[in-house]
Order: sequence, then structure tokens, then C-alpha cells
Amino acid sequence: MKKLKSVLAVFLMAAILVVSGADSVRADNLFSRIFGGSGNQSADSTGKSKNSDLIVVIDAGHGGYDSGAVGNGLAEKNLTLKIAKYCKAELEKYQGVKVYMTRSRDTFVELGQRVSIAAGHKADVFVSIHINSASPTASGAEVFYPNANYRPSISEKGRKLAEEIQKNLVALGLRNRRTKTQDSLTGSRYPDGSLADYYAVIRGSKQSGFPGIIVEHAFISNESDAVRFLNSDTKLKKLGVADAKGIAACYGLKKSGEESEILQPTELIRLTGKSSDTVSLKWSKVKGVTGYEIYRSGSKKGTYKQIASVKKASRVTYKDKTVKEGKTYYYKVRPYKISGGRTITAKFSAPQKVKLLNQPMLSVKGKSAAGVSVKWKPVKGAVRYEVYRSTSKNKKYQKIAVVQEANTYKDINRKAGKDYYYKVRAVGGGVGGSTYSTYSLVKEK
Repeated sequence: MKKLKSVLAVFLMAAILVVSGADSVRADNLFSRIFGGSGNQSADSTGKSKNSDLIVVIDAGHGGYDSGAVGNGLAEKNLTLKIAKYCKAELEKYQGVKVYMTRSRDTFVELGQRVSIAAGHKADVFVSIHINSASPTASGAEVFYPNANYRPSISEKGRKLAEEIQKNLVALGLRNRRTKTQDSLTGSRYPDGSLADYYAVIRGSKQSGFPGIIVEHAFISNESDAVRFLNSDTKLKKLGVADAKGIAACYGLKKSGEESEILQPTELIRLTGKSSDTVSLKWSKVKGVTGYEIYRSGSKKGTYKQIASVKKASRVTYKDKTVKEGKTYYYKVRPYKISGGRTITAKFSAPQKVKLLNQPMLSVKGKSAAGVSVKWKPVKGAVRYEVYRSTSKNKKYQKIAVVQEANTYKDINRKAGKDYYYKVRAVGGGVGGSTYSTYSLVKEK
């Protein structure tokens, strides 16, 4: 009896969609009642079935007596079938995926039947291939994904997939018309009362428990799009491969025999304070990376937050100017690589510590043949102090002494009748070098 009801439901839906005509306007409420949300198999956060291959159903739009859009000597039904086949062939080069098509020949398939085919294969995702048509000036690619109503997690999975595919299509040179959702224009609702999706296959896929998207590859009505992207098998293959790469990137698929994408970690080889409010980092270079992420915490086992991303593989230094005088910080760095739209990260480097030194408070006393006394308040964490002197406040200062285990220095190497200017900085330990405070304020004597 259950089987009979299911068959009748599909038949009824098909009949309704025939009456309704074009792809865009459907009998929304009745569709919701027929596809009552039975749900799909258990899936992880990406939508891939747990402990099984990813099941992708590719839908070549139109077919048979339904030519779809026509223009510039081309028919949509032929283009979508070729793109779908190229997409399937490319996707099957990856591990952990099974690919099915709703049609593999020039045949007409009802919209409701397309979703039923996907549900019958226990699809994780449904990708409908189309070519756009509008005014002769409209151009570019766009991808429609489910709205956030009723089953928001399905919308999020669809959004991620749509963005990955769109990224690959734009990389081919197509104008970016972006990813988007489209709500029902007739006010139809999902079972929870929220506004339904406009497109039947997107709506039906959501009701069946998996994301469905519509990829509009280019405009058949635009001469430039037709010539650049649609009028040869070579160009159509590029579109199909771009779709496949987007799917693979979204679901983390790897090709058979593909090189390991595990990145080696880096090591912090220098971590010092260049002044009381700046930390200087340097790390070892790692091959094959896109860049490096820098994280910081106030304690070794505390929460590390990303403070910067270095986006050049050749750059292995960074200056952190968002720190505070006298504070202790811990840093760690990890390499990352962008591959096929995915970000792959290595393990973090071991955390390293740096303590910023307070700026010394300086006083200069006495002025006699015996010299002057340069004094400063001890700085916590300092292991020594450097004393500098100049005969002009704004000219070059020379280091005249390094003082350890004391906070005074007597300058007797002075010439009578001359005024001198003094400043001091504290020096502490660091990783791969010394940590320095900001110079004290200049004092004249």
C-alpha cells in the first residue's frame, strides 16, 4: 500500500508540473504535501553520508521535447547534457564518491521525477545543470541554493556547495552573478509554515532531506557568452570540470593517487620585543604553503586567538603591534594551504613566550668634574640596561655603557662646557634574540 501511495504521489506531482509548464512556476503547497520530508540518511556537517561514499546526482536540465532556452544556434537541453556528462566523468576521478544522472540521453524527465530519482539513489546532494536566458546584454554565471527556511542546515550545505562551484566558474572568466536564493512567488509554504523555495527541484530536494542547487552556467541569449563558453565541446568540458572541482572542494574529495596534502609544521625561531609595544616573530619556512596563521594567548594553556594571516609563502616574519607594555604573551604559528577551494592547515608550532619590558624611568643627577649619575627604576624581566648619550637631543646617540645587576651608571667621560643628553633601554631574554624596551625619555645634563 505504501508503495502504491508513493507511485501515485509521484504521478500526481508529474501531472501538476506538466500543467504548470515552465521550470519556474510550480504547485508549491501540493508538492510539500507529497514530499512530506521523510529525510535522508544520517550525514555529517558537510552533508556526506557517514561511513559511506558521497552520493551525487547530476541533473541535466530539460531534454526530449523540452529544448529549454535557445539562442545563437544552440539549444539548452544539448548543452546541459554534455556539461553533466563531463562533470560526472571528472568527479569519478575522485575517491569516495558515486555519481548518478537523472538522464543520460535526450529524453524528457518530469521535475518531480528528477528529485525522485535522486531520492531513490539516497542522494547526499542534487546538482541541476542549466543555461540561462534573458536579454541579449545579460551575461555570466549564478548558482541558486535553498533558502534558510524549514531545514536551515540543508540551506547551509547548499550555500557552501554553490559558492565553491561559482568560484570555479568565475575563474573561467564568467561574469560573477553570485550565489542566491529565490523564495516562492505564490506565497506557498513548507510544512512548518515558512515560505517555500521557488524552484521545484530545490524545494523537492529539501523536502527529501538533501540540498539541491541549480547552476546557471552562462547566457545562451548572449552572443559573447555563447562564443566564449558554450559553442564547443572543449568549452563545455571546462564548465563540467569546474562544477566537479567545486563539488570535490566542498566535500573534501581527493583524486586517486593524488599527492598527500599534509603540511609540515613550522617552528618559531625568533620571538622578541622590539620595543615595549611591539613583538617581532620569525618562523622556519615550509614548502608548499600558501601562507601562515599567527595565534596569541595571555597564558601557555589559555585560549589562543588568531591575530594575523600572512598571505605570502615567502614571508616568514611578522610584527605584532597590538600588544601592551609589561605584558607576557605566548605565540604559535601554523602553515596553511588553499587547494581546490579548501584551506588545509598544518599542526601548530610549539607555543613560545615573550615578556614585554616596561619603558625605564630615567633621572640624571649631578654635574661636576666627577661626572653625572644616570639612574633609572628597575624594570621587571630585564637582565641588563644599555645607556646612550648624545651632544644634541635630536642627533645620533651612542651606546656608552651596558649595565648588569644595577640601575645606575656614572658618566665621567665628559668634556667641560658641553651639555649631554641621555636615554636608557632595558634588555631581556627572548627566543632567538634579546627583548628590548622602548627607550626612556631623554634627559639633559
